[in-house]
Amino acid sequence: MSFCLAPYESMEEAVKRLIMEEIQQAVGESDNRKLKRSEAVHEVRKHCKKIRSVLRLARTRFEKTYRFENAWYRDTAKGLAPIRDADALIETYDDLLERFSEQIDRRAFRSARRELTARRKKIVGDAATLNKKLKKVRARVIKGAERLEHRKLELDGFDVEEGLVLAYRKARKAMAVAYDDPTAENFHEWRKQAKYHDYHMTLLAAAWEVVESAAKEADELSDLLGDDHNLDVLYKTLLESPKKYGKKRDIQVLLGLIDRRSAELRVEARAIGARIFAEKPKAFGRRFRAYGEAWRAELDRPSKKFTTEPAVVTAAE
Repeated sequence: MSFCLAPYESMEEAVKRLIMEEIQQAVGESDNRKLKRSEAVHEVRKHCKKIRSVLRLARTRFEKTYRFENAWYRDTAKGLAPIRDADALIETYDDLLERFSEQIDRRAFRSARRELTARRKKIVGDAATLNKKLKKVRARVIKGAERLEHRKLELDGFDVEEGLVLAYRKARKAMAVAYDDPTAENFHEWRKQAKYHDYHMTLLAAAWEVVESAAKEADELSDLLGDDHNLDVLYKTLLESPKKYGKKRDIQVLLGLIDRRSAELRVEARAIGARIFAEKPKAFGRRFRAYGEAWRAELDRPSKKFTTEPAVVTAAE
């Protein structure tokens, strides 16, 4: 089943199923030798983030369990972060120079790319080292699955909206903080919170067609903020040992291009974020309550056949 709510399961069943499905996919991609190892790293990290987004939907009713499980999958993905960042830096560098290709001589920055490539090789290591890291992550997600299988979450009667509104509120607040005090750290925090909102919209859009446009915008925002974060990492990497990456003047040009592109991304992100987070959290909750009630009414029509009660989808204020 795709990353979506099913209409006939309890919230405990939904949370467990969604997490188990992400774990199964993470294991499958770790084991798939036809998949590039760098791509496997990227996909496994995404599955850990999606698991954490599912946990956030239910966190208010099992806070202690949430904190443990959230930390478990955060730390699991963290072991692969340097590898993914090393790949992302080269992709970010290439995209940056492509965007400004008509305004610069790319040959002047060849030494920077060579050094970024050498840095990646040093961080990633050989195939055996990378497989060893993936194997360790694989073991951790399987252990998480075994633990979840026997864990009682006590989510009876709970719905997705309470956690949905909490995550929305945090993302909305993080946006305000980021533009009031536009530090890299504040934008990084907004990126993280916006990503959870993105996953929540994706989760609901598969069940509720009315959410599809919101899911697309949330995904676009997440991409913009992700690109901005990668530019910040590239900027800091170049500053660590600028002489390794090229002549002083050339590095200064690169840093200037990063600043320029980052500013463009933040303007775009602000326009989209203003639309996504225009509502106050309570109004957002009321709207999604209405979506949930409409969904349930559709399921309850006599023409709809089902053997178990549909999932509760009434929003919390």
